[in-house]
This record gives sequence, structure tokens and C-alpha cells, in this order.
Amino acid sequence: MKILSLNQIKKIDQYCIDNEDISSIELMERAAKSCFYWIMNHFQTLHKVIVLAGNGKNGGDGLALTRMLSQHGVEITVYILYISNHLSPEFIINKNKIFKYGIELKKINEGDPFPFFNRNSILIDAIFGIGLNRSINKYWKSFFHFINDKKFTSVISIDVPSGIFMEKNREDEDLEVIIKADHTLTFQVPKLPFFFPDYADYVGKWNLLNIGWKDQYINNFPVKNFYLDKKCIRSIYKKRKKFSHKGNYGHGLLIGGHYGMIGSMVLSAKGSFRIGIGKLSVYVPRCGYSIIQNIIPEAIVNTDLRDNFISHIPNDFPVNAIGIGMGMGKNPITAYALESFFLNNNKKEIPIVIDADAINILSDKLNILNLIPKNTILTPHPKEFHRLNGPWKNDYQKLDNLKKLAHKHTFYIVLKGAHTVIATPNGDLYFNSTGNPGMSTAGSGDVLTGMITGLLAQGYSPKESCLMGVYLHGLSGDLASIELNEESIIAGDILNYIGKSYQEIKK
Repeated sequence: MKILSLNQIKKIDQYCIDNEDISSIELMERAAKSCFYWIMNHFQTLHKVIVLAGNGKNGGDGLALTRMLSQHGVEITVYILYISNHLSPEFIINKNKIFKYGIELKKINEGDPFPFFNRNSILIDAIFGIGLNRSINKYWKSFFHFINDKKFTSVISIDVPSGIFMEKNREDEDLEVIIKADHTLTFQVPKLPFFFPDYADYVGKWNLLNIGWKDQYINNFPVKNFYLDKKCIRSIYKKRKKFSHKGNYGHGLLIGGHYGMIGSMVLSAKGSFRIGIGKLSVYVPRCGYSIIQNIIPEAIVNTDLRDNFISHIPNDFPVNAIGIGMGMGKNPITAYALESFFLNNNKKEIPIVIDADAINILSDKLNILNLIPKNTILTPHPKEFHRLNGPWKNDYQKLDNLKKLAHKHTFYIVLKGAHTVIATPNGDLYFNSTGNPGMSTAGSGDVLTGMITGLLAQGYSPKESCLMGVYLHGLSGDLASIELNEESIIAGDILNYIGKSYQEIKK
């Protein structure tokens, strides 16, 4: 699913108006009606509702929604916030309609005392929406603080929580003066800020509402940001053939582990097998031999000469894909072995996934980055990415850094977290739609690396392996959370639901 820019959203709205012979007011009615139905379905009782409406288009949405709720018998109080002197035509039309229904509109002008709000109310935020393009003054900042301190029964923002800038973090943006929503009702496509940790406490749970955009409207616009959904994964998935055998599904190699961390390799190996690899070799220190052999009898076990850490990595394995770094440690001898491995393999075309301690070693020896083959996949979590690429001021800058690194070295980078984001060498970003906080547990990333390596070995491209691996990994965690709960999930549970995640995408 495409994630559109502010300018593209405005163009599609206008395209709708021009090609469907409807007015902007009629399109606004669609938006308000979709919000109305969501609210009526979501809340069993609506005793008291407070609407805060700005005087732009978002305020027009709020007034149209007010009218619909009032007609349904909801006790509703409306406050118009005159933050700007500019009144949009849609706001004026909906304001006049409100008067015809006898609904009282209360005003809040700059400098007015803050009104009394009944906390046992649902608050609807229709102040700015996506249109905010400049900072607000001290009075309105104080008002937003006042709203956030109230702790209403529930806060619902229309399109985006008021105070969020759609396009980029501005130097004058103050995260403390964004309306904190419990639910954000957004139209047709997700908005980029929804995927940023900086905004997590403000967006709440966001919900996509259909306002009748046709697919061809969206398809006309080239974008660089995507929301990874089931439809995309279904288009990637390769169905197995009846007369296939293990040789058709690739031979992978996982390299890693040190004393006390062989479990990382166990989880990665199981991830590769569960995702469907045909054959798997594992290269570990000698202390890992019996562990791997006993727990994963399906794997071929090769060991280093050292007992407790890796000192040398052979480069003559006849495999289709390699995953390296899980639980490997940062022993100087291991770091030298890793550098030698890349030096000897940078001309080969075997796809590689680099994870965990291998990334940490790269962070200490950035010159090694130039030895790594093109189209390699890196799977850092935020701290590892910070060590590898340096700090960032905000989430927009973090994404810029991610894209630059992927482009510079022709890497695919999987930045793990809520809405794991995959950066491609051509500058595209894919934000994952699956996963939950229960997956914030030791070993979860090891499972993902094994899954991506297993997909590479089966012949999926690096991009396909990233997209499919990340999506199925998150979906497995989601299915696990249904039967267990988020607090109880361990990495082994994610493994146990990979098969069911495949079933889900086949439905």
C-alpha cells in the first residue's frame, strides 16, 4: 500500500472532485460519514461528546461529523478555535448547516480563559488535520497542554492528531503540544508520521477509513514509501510444486555463536527450517556442536578450531545464502575472521544477511563496509544502527540516514522495531504492518535472520526475502499473542507460528 505525501493527497482529493462530478463538500460528507460509522460501531454508548474544530478543512470535517452525531441523539458540545483568521469555504458551509440544526457553537479566541470541559466525555480533535504548516503561538500551546492534561474518556483525532507536521520534523515543532489521541481516524491511506516512535504516544491506534478513492487515482502517483500488507506478500509468495525435493529449496549457511550464546544459532537455524529451506549448514565454535546436533538434528554442523569463539570462517561452502553474526561476540580474533571472510567473498554472488555482533564489529571497523558485496542485507535494531551510522535528531533524519546508507553501499537494511522499516538501495522504504510489543524479547531478531536467510536460499530476491521475512515474522508474533499474550511471548513461540502465518497469507 502506498504512503502518499501531503501534496499527493491534495491532488487525489481534487482528482476525485473533477472526475466523479462531486463537490469538495460532498467529499467531506463522505469523510465525516466514515468517521460517524466508526464511532457508532466502536462505542456502545455516547453520553457526552466534545468537538474541537479549527476553521480549516479539518474543522469542516468535525462540523459535518457533529451534525451527524447530533441527529443520532448524541449530547454534543462544539468549540470553534479561531487560531487563524482564514476560514476555509468548507468550514463556512458546514458552520451554516450546523446553525440550521440548532446546534450551539461556542468560540475560543486567543486570550480567552480556557473553558470547563467535562472529563467524562469523548473528545473529538478536528483542529488542524494534515494541513498544519507552521508552529502555533504560546496561548494555543498552553491550550493543547490543558487538553492533554484532562484525561478524557477517549480522544479521537480526525486524519492526524493536531500539532503533527505531515512532511518533516521542523526545528520549531514541539512534541509536547500535539493532541494525544487514543484513536486516529485517517482517510484512505496511512500517513508517514504514524510509523515514527516520536509520535507513538500521540497517534494512539490508527484506523484507515475508506472515502471512495478509486485504485487508479492512487496508482497514478509514484511514491518512495510503502505500507507492507498481505496483498504485497501474496504477490511474492511462491507455491511449492508437487514433484519438488529439498534441492529445490536451497542450501543455507548460518555462522555465529560463542560460549554461552549458542542459543542464538539454534533460534536462527529453526527459523530457516520453519520458513522452508531445503538444507542448512551451521558453523559454530566447538562448544556448540553437541547443542546444535541434539536440538536440531536436521542441520549439518561444522565447527571452528576454537572451543569458545569463532577464529576462522571458511569461504568454500557450496551454499545459496549465508546468515552471519548471531551470538558471535566481538572477540578481536573473531573480528579479524569476519573481515577476512568479507575480503574473500566480496566478489562472489552468494547473498548474505548480516546481523547482531557482525553489525557491531562493522561499527568498530567501518572500513569493512567497503568489502561487503552489493545487495547484502543488514538487520540492525535501533541501537545497532546508531552505532553503525551515528546519531539522529528525529525520526525523519533517521530515515534519511537509513536511505543514504542503503544507497551508498547498495544494501538492503532492515531496521527492526515497531513497524520494522526496510530500506532498499533505490531509496524505497517499506513499513511493516505486522508485529506487536510482545516480540520485544531475546532471540526474536535471531529468528528473523534465520527466516530471511532461508528465503534467500530458496531463490527469493534480497528485496523479496526482506519483505516476506519481516511480514511473516511479525504475523507469527501476532498469532502467538492471540493464544498466549504479549507479555508471555518468547522467541520460540514465534517459531511455532511460522506455519500458521503461511496459512494466513494463503487464505
